[in-house]
Amino acid sequence: MTTDTTMHIILLDLGREMRGGQLQVFYLARALHHSDGFSVVVACPAGAPLAREAAAAGIAVLPLPGRRSWSPRALLALRREARGHARVVLHTHDARAASLGALCKGTWGATVPLVHTRRVSYPLGRGLSRRKYLAADAVAAVSAETGGVLAAAGLDPARITVIHSGIDPTRYFPRRERGDGRFVFGMVGALTPQKGHTVLIEALAALQACEAGGMEGDTASGGATGAPVPAWEVRVVGEGPLFGTLLDRADELGVSRRMAFLGRQDSRRMLPDCDALVVPSVHGEGSSGVIKEGWVTGLPVICSGLASNLELVRDGENGLVVPPGDAEALACAMRRIATDATLRERLTAGGTASVAHYTDIRMAESYMALYRRLR
Repeated sequence: MTTDTTMHIILLDLGREMRGGQLQVFYLARALHHSDGFSVVVACPAGAPLAREAAAAGIAVLPLPGRRSWSPRALLALRREARGHARVVLHTHDARAASLGALCKGTWGATVPLVHTRRVSYPLGRGLSRRKYLAADAVAAVSAETGGVLAAAGLDPARITVIHSGIDPTRYFPRRERGDGRFVFGMVGALTPQKGHTVLIEALAALQACEAGGMEGDTASGGATGAPVPAWEVRVVGEGPLFGTLLDRADELGVSRRMAFLGRQDSRRMLPDCDALVVPSVHGEGSSGVIKEGWVTGLPVICSGLASNLELVRDGENGLVVPPGDAEALACAMRRIATDATLRERLTAGGTASVAHYTDIRMAESYMALYRRLR
């Protein structure tokens, strides 16, 4: 039992993998665990990686029973947890958790404030997918674009707070010199349509054609430098349903020998051996954790000009921006990065300065301020 002055935060996440969203929950839980005036419990499926991470850090865990985590037993477990504390906030972190949180809210009434975090900028669907957000006392959007989507769906703008996702700089390793004369581009993301792997593959074909027959510079964006492109390759971290399709497309365009699909692995281990990071997403981004990973590793970043990406990246200052889905523009940006050391240094310095605004601590402090406003 906490004291009357302590605010107890129930962080609810129903994911069964340790992806970016679950890492954000862990960061927030860790900060709350070490903060005066708060106590925290991570409510998640029994045996989930998030449960193991939290427990290893000494953070309280509420393992939710049942395979679906939607059982009446899960609802009862959350209710018992809430009743054990005088001041409680229920905070959900993924779509299924938002549905369960809305059910809790409908059952418990106004006694426990409900917060949802929305991490993607896709439009809200109809029916339950919209009503569960309307049930919240507050919704944290991870970008202004995401906040706009929520407002367009009918949420009261006064209930929407923009809180960008954070990154723990201490977990990452700096870029290291390989000394092999190659230029290595990295890409991190699930092999799903919104991440833009197909655009990247088409850009590689254009870049390869540049080596064979030349590429004219784009004077509006700085274009090609005229310097020869060094030997290059692309390393892709991620797994997903498009794996076979992407391999076929790479073979079709003759660039498969330039690519290494590394599967799912810790990006912190791969990125330091890269020379630049490519983020060619075509839709659905929230507050890109991958961009921040590139910054903190010390890599120049090339990203697509999605609205949420533009909240992070200023073209020519802390990254290069290309139109979403434009393979030719992406190839041109990759060529610029590979051939212009001065540009790489400027973008890397800009990224290093920018990442300080998007740390896990800043994110957690923003959530704590939101909780205090609710109670």
